[in-house]
Amino acid sequence: MVRLLNKHIIIDVVIVEKLFPNAAQVCWVYYSSKKTILIASQFDDYFKSLHKTSMSMLKYKNKVGDRSISIEELLIDNKLDDIDRTLEYTADQNIKILSIFI
Repeated sequence: MVRLLNKHIIIDVVIVEKLFPNAAQVCWVYYSSKKTILIASQFDDYFKSLHKTSMSMLKYKNKVGDRSISIEELLIDNKLDDIDRTLEYTADQNIKILSIFI
């Protein structure tokens, strides 16, 4: 599950382990035309070469191992809804990219 909570994206530990193993940071990009955030591991040089990315810490949220990424600035800059909610997403295990529809 992926959700928005207190202006942070919370990513379930199962997704993190499959897409971002051993990553302390992630690269991400927001495409306003699609209202989509694409997230890849800090180690994905190909992703970084294709997109103008930002880097964020992938912080531990709880003892289970769920992780969080702060997106407060993104929400403010793009005037996006910051109400806590479950977010639609696709997790592509082949290319190790998480697409979140915000």
